[in-house]
This record gives sequence, C-alpha cells and structure tokens, in this order.
Amino acid sequence: MPENAHLKCLSIRLDEGGGRVIAYFAPTGDVDSITLGDFKQAVNAAGFGEYDLDEAALRDATAQYAAGRAFELALGDAVDGEFDIRIDIGHLNAYLTCIPPRGGAPVTLERVLEEAKHKEITVGIDLEAIEQALKGGGNNVLIASGKAATDGVDGKFENLIPSAKDRSPHLDEHGLADFRELGEILVVHKGDPLMRRIPATDGEPGLTLAGQPTPAKPGKNVTFAAKLDGAEFDPADINLLIAATDGCPVLLKDGVSVEPIYTVGDVDLHTGNIDFLGTVNVTGEIHTGMTVKASGDIHVNGTVEGVILIAGGDIVVEGGIIGLTERAGEKSHHSAITCGGSCSANFAQNAHISAGKGIFIRDFTMQSELSAGHQIVVGDGSRKGHLIGGTARAAMLIKAKVIGSPTRSKTLVIAGADQTLHERLVAIAETRGAAMSKLLNVVKLLELAGANPGRLPAETVKAAETTRDSINAEMAALNLDEAELNREIAASKEAQIVAEKKFLEGVEVRFGLKRQTMVADREGGIFKLKEGELTFD
Repeated sequence: MPENAHLKCLSIRLDEGGGRVIAYFAPTGDVDSITLGDFKQAVNAAGFGEYDLDEAALRDATAQYAAGRAFELALGDAVDGEFDIRIDIGHLNAYLTCIPPRGGAPVTLERVLEEAKHKEITVGIDLEAIEQALKGGGNNVLIASGKAATDGVDGKFENLIPSAKDRSPHLDEHGLADFRELGEILVVHKGDPLMRRIPATDGEPGLTLAGQPTPAKPGKNVTFAAKLDGAEFDPADINLLIAATDGCPVLLKDGVSVEPIYTVGDVDLHTGNIDFLGTVNVTGEIHTGMTVKASGDIHVNGTVEGVILIAGGDIVVEGGIIGLTERAGEKSHHSAITCGGSCSANFAQNAHISAGKGIFIRDFTMQSELSAGHQIVVGDGSRKGHLIGGTARAAMLIKAKVIGSPTRSKTLVIAGADQTLHERLVAIAETRGAAMSKLLNVVKLLELAGANPGRLPAETVKAAETTRDSINAEMAALNLDEAELNREIAASKEAQIVAEKKFLEGVEVRFGLKRQTMVADREGGIFKLKEGELTFD
C-alpha cells in the first residue's frame, strides 16, 4: 500500500453518541488495493485499535475500499471495563475479576469499593491489589480475607517414663511387633512423675469478611483411667500422674500403673508358693514343684525346672525352662509357663509355654508345647536357633534357623488366626453395648439438667458429667482394642512359617485346614497361604 494511503479519502471517527466507531469512505478517483492488515493499521492510526472491533465489518470495509466503492460502516463499539467480586463459600475470601475497557470507561476504585460494601466486606481490603487489577486486568485476584477458625488440638498423654513397659501391642504394617526386648525390672519411687495429661485446646474463632465470628471446633479431651493402681494425681497439678508407691511402672492406653515388686532369693518350701499382685523378681532359684503367680511380670535369674509360672505381664527366665520327664516310680513335674505378655528364655525343653504376645527362645526348644498370640522366634542371630520336636502354634509368625528333629520325630508348627481373637472381639462388642446403654441414660440425665436449670443438685450434675467422660474414655479404649484385634486377624492371613536354614523330615506345617508334611529334608524357606493355597518360597 502507498505511504499514507490509509488516510486517502478515509475517515474514521466516533458517532455522535461517542459509543460506536464509524468508517466513512468517499473516493474521488482511483484508489490503491489494500489488505485487511492495511485497513487495521489505518484504524490503529486513528486511535481506535483498542475498541471492540467487528472482524467481519473490517473485512467488508477492506473489500469495499479496494473496490473503490463509497461506504459508511460501523466497525465496532466502545466497551466499558467490567468487574466482578466473588466470595468463597466460607465467606472468608473475596476475589476480584477485572476486564479492562475496550475504548470505553475504565472501572474505578470507587466502584469496586462500593460493590465490596454492598457485599458486606468490611475487613482487610487490599487496595494495592485492586489497583493492580484495574490497571492491567486480573482474574480471581485476592482482595480481602477474613480469618479462618483454628480448630482445637486433641488432648494427649505424655509418657514421662519412656522405658516403662507397654502392655498394649502395637503392630507394624506386617502385623508383627518386637516383644523380645522385655528388659530389666524398672523401678520408680513414690512421688516420681509418671505421665502428664496435656488438655485439649478450644481453638481460636475466625472472622468472616463481614466481621462476624466463626466458631472453632474444640479438641477432644483425654481422661486418665478411673483406676490406676499404684498411681495418683499430683496434689499441685491435676494433670500430672505420679507414683503412689515404689514399684514397676506399666504403661497403659490411658495412664500408668505401678506394680509392687516382690523380690525373693529362692522360692522353695521355706517361702512356699507365691501369689503376688505385682511383679515378682526371683534372684535365686525356683525349686522343682513350686508355683509363682504374679499380676505383673516374673523375672527369674536362673533356670527353672518342673515349676508353674503364671504372670499377667511378661515372664523372663535368664536361664532355661525345663520340664521333667517321667521317671520310674517318681512323680514328674512339667514346667507350665503362662503369661499375658511375652515369655523369653535361653532354651526350653519338655516345657509347656503359653504367651499372649510372643515366645522368644535364644538357643533352642526341644519337645515343648509352645503357643503364642503373635509370634514364636527361636534363635537370636548368634545361637543355634533349633526348634526340635513338639508343637509350636502362633497367629502370625513361627521362625527358627532349623525346624525339625534330627531323629525325624514329629514336629508340628501351626500358624494363623487363633479362635481367641474372635472371642475377644465378641467380648469387646458386648462390653461396648453395655457401656452405650449406660451412656444413654447419663446423657438423658444431663439433657434434663440442661433444660431445667436448678432442678437437679449441682453434685448430681457434676457426677453425671464425670461418668459421661469416663464412659467415653472407656469406649474410645474399646474402639482402639477392636481396631487392633481386627488388624491382628487381618495380619494373621499373612502368617508365615520360616526356617532360615532347613526344614527336617517329619515336620508338619499347618495353616487352618491346609497342611503339608516333610517326607525329606528341605532347604530353608517360607511357608504361607497365597490365594487360599499353601505355598513355599
């Protein structure tokens, strides 16, 4: 196109109302051919390039100009700037979307502030953000914020004796827990701090864009168990649990109990059988035929032979556990070991051992009856680790270096869920049902008190609140127990029988109804169920 030809006989201006761009063309002679780009350049040169132009009208005008035909065409319009303020669902944040004008009037700060006022935005307006959006446009620009409510933090317990025994099993992702580190007897003294209760917080209320407060969700409180033997609250701090007596601390889900410790040298006819509410520490020997019972742990420094040991917690025998065999003309004594926790010993021979958690034999077990709620492990890495003859039964794992008898006598190993796990689930459901019934009655009483202030004595209301909190804590503990049991049952489906070096001829492995007997020695490996079938890897 010739220089300045876009001005030749072409006039571009606004109409009388100032809102529409009009192009006038009145040729007085020949005109040069132009392109759409040439025509747009003329529009831009006239100062209307930012207007809302109609592409079809521009093409029509270009064609008519090139043909030399006179015309008067509307090319586009002046469009004012637009804006919108969006408020989120929680009425906490306001966002500005601003579309710049196209030849029309721009959006002003005053209009935006007026709209913000109309939308009841009264807090924290960011004028700088608004001005930036008005200048260059913007989409969902944050221009005002309220304050979100901060929910309270749940209460929790802080164990002040990290080495205290934990009577609650905590399983890993494989359903196993290491119960071998049973440890020495830990002693606390009267007045020693045991556990701190950190109360829940109420949280902080928030503030909407309109300046209205929003409530925070308070955290859930935790409460100490109603009865914790051997422990009491610090008179100066209701949230601090201290030892009420000397003894062995035991960590519970909702507190710490302190079990008295009874220390004795030898257990024989001079001491008689022992039945003690707490932990028994035997520094000497337990003579054949004697019985020791403890609600807590039993620690024995030496070897036991032909004895009965019953403990609510763990049983630790530094030596071995031996059950006497039949002797001609003599009465035999079988060592019968029963504990709710775990049992560990150097070796076991002709013994009957039943443990709620695990059985850990460092050297070997021979012709013994072993039953554990979780696992049986024979060998500690540096010992023989032989499981020879007898029966071993565990829900999740049976492991030894060598399983079987060199004489090829029968060795039975059984893995998988124990029926007692399901029975415990039923018991939990029954206990929770009774607690729920009691809780409903207490809640009704408190609702009555709330609806009729002063009708019930304050002491009655306070007692009801305490009972409600205690039942809620009990039910929370039951829910945790139930979840743990369900995990154990689920994990037992992944149970394993492991011989690290060898399975010997005569070994029978069982998983429920699935079983296999070794008819010859076999290199070590793992038996487990896969899709309901017994496999060996």
